Amino acid sequence: MTSSRKKKAVKETLFTVGTGLMINWPVSIVFLYISIETLGLGILGTSVVQTVGMTFVALTRVYAIRMYFTRNEQDRI
Repeated sequence: MTSSRKKKAVKETLFTVGTGLMINWPVSIVFLYISIETLGLGILGTSVVQTVGMTFVALTRVYAIRMYFTRNEQDRI
């Protein structure tokens, strides 16, 4: 792996993890509020809502980031 490629991989990884930190906490609070306060779910129901919701949030976030970081690679192929 070249040094330039490693730097790009580290940059993308840090960006992905950083956005996850900023986005996931507030989204998690919203899912908890909806699950517990609005729907009155127990532990199992709340964990299912959290897992499904956070999975969709993560898929969307990581897909958008990956598309952003690879936008110019098609031009080089």
